[in-house]
Amino acid sequence: ILGMIMMTFFRRKVIKTFEGKDIIVPPKKPGIYRNLFGGILFGLGWGLAGACPGPMFVLLGQGVVAILVVIFGATFGAFLYGVFKEKLPH
Repeated sequence: ILGMIMMTFFRRKVIKTFEGKDIIVPPKKPGIYRNLFGGILFGLGWGLAGACPGPMFVLLGQGVVAILVVIFGATFGAFLYGVFKEKLPH
């Protein structure tokens, strides 16, 4: 809900950057299939890991060494996205 409110303020140019410039949010492409695919992929990864991104580091701090595999996978996945994002259909 907070994100929806903030996006409304950005679009109406109520909130600006620290330099006083308008925050421009480009419109998203319509389509449900890529959102479903991305959401399912993200949810499966999250479910298989058994922990959301924030608590992964808490688990590491508690001594759960196996979470290092999950942290590595999440970091590597973010890296791969950065490498291939120009080729992805979004």
